[in-house]
Amino acid sequence: MAKKQKTVISNNPEAGGLYSHEAESALISYLMSNKAPDLDDVLRKVGVPRHKLRVLLSDDEIYQCVEKRQDKLEAEPFRIEPSTTTESVIIAEQVRKWWSKITIGTQNARWFGYSVFEAVYSKIPMYHTETNTTYLGWEWLGEKPMQWFEPKNDGRLLYHQDGIAQPVEVDQKFKFFLTQCKASYERPHGEALLSRLYWVWFFKTQAFKFWAKFVERFGNPLLKGKSIDNKKMKQALLDAHALSVIAIDRLDDVEMVSASGSQGGSAAFEAFDRTLEKRIQKVILGGTLTSGTDGGGSRALGDVHLEVEKNKLGADIRMILPTIQAMVDALCEINQWKSHRIIIGDESSLDEKKADRDVKLKNAGANLTPQYFQREYGLQDGDIAEPVLMPQTQFHALPKNVFSFKAQTQNLKPEQVELEQVANNQPKVLLNESDLEQIVSDSKDTSDLTTKLYSATKGASVDEFEVIMAKALYMADVMGYVHAQQGK
Repeated sequence: MAKKQKTVISNNPEAGGLYSHEAESALISYLMSNKAPDLDDVLRKVGVPRHKLRVLLSDDEIYQCVEKRQDKLEAEPFRIEPSTTTESVIIAEQVRKWWSKITIGTQNARWFGYSVFEAVYSKIPMYHTETNTTYLGWEWLGEKPMQWFEPKNDGRLLYHQDGIAQPVEVDQKFKFFLTQCKASYERPHGEALLSRLYWVWFFKTQAFKFWAKFVERFGNPLLKGKSIDNKKMKQALLDAHALSVIAIDRLDDVEMVSASGSQGGSAAFEAFDRTLEKRIQKVILGGTLTSGTDGGGSRALGDVHLEVEKNKLGADIRMILPTIQAMVDALCEINQWKSHRIIIGDESSLDEKKADRDVKLKNAGANLTPQYFQREYGLQDGDIAEPVLMPQTQFHALPKNVFSFKAQTQNLKPEQVELEQVANNQPKVLLNESDLEQIVSDSKDTSDLTTKLYSATKGASVDEFEVIMAKALYMADVMGYVHAQQGK
């Protein structure tokens, strides 16, 4: 008897057609309620969210390199310009209080692509003023979890937390401050440096696990024994690992097997580990001179390494400076203060290369203006005094002098002849009529008159002294004749 075939009826509803407007609505709803996919190639292939890169900091070598750059940035000095106002003192106090959190938190954009800071304000009394006034300062300032926020390519910052159905655009003027590392229109999330180290960290971790198993396996030698009684030999070998002593019969044989040789697992692991550490140092520090020099080194190599570190530090400062300046601007605007500028690093220090170049330009005849020194060396108004123009005699080494027979006969150089001419053209200290009359009246005889005239006409030539002396004698004769006529 043939069995009847049963008809299987599915309870699942059939899929209906999805019209174009329904597909567009679903896509828009998905994009509005969820974050856009990360465009980082490494993170997309691995399937790891960006904030999970923090696990890479558990590696000792990566953490050491990251901490070195953090320490250098945190140790950089800063100042507020203008620095002479009361508001500048308040701003400097606030920035100094939160400086460690600000520098480390904003620098995290270098490792993860972007970071978000939140500011909480409260009224703070002004202790350094005589009046009991207050200002709005930072009650709390710190980094928020980056996975709560999503930067957009149009400059907006969206918030995805607290169970909200759709993301909310947050304020970036007073409340939240975004720092991005090499962000672009296509990559608003920025470039995460740690994503470049993901595969290095992965292989380094797996290699260390393999190395641990290798040491566990070959750290103690493997004992191989030959005996007519295998059970007794097996127990004796097990006891030998704990006691390091074994007693065997003269017919038995025990052999120790261990990993040896330069091509063994130990040498391969060490070479592999050194290669990975160098790659980590190159990516984060830009060089491999931190842990060693591979058996050699030089002064030039150290100078290059320091120059690379200086360039990395300058890049970090340029990345975080706009964010910190935005924090200062918010503090000034919320208190209705005049805008202030924060300067990170010792910009006022003298750049030797630039100073040497300016000296050469000055010697070549270039006139450098005070505006140039203010721009290049960070000087303020009043630091450079205006030069006082003094009349100076210019020497031209006789290009315009007439022929001098005396100079030619004495074999004088052109510079010497011009110097003598300048000295001869200087004004002499000569006597006027009243002074000469007073000297003649006070003189007793000709010898006394000569002495007094010589003292009064220092600097005059012999010819000029003779003229003055003749004039004095003539005046003495006239005065004597007048006195004689009045006596009659």
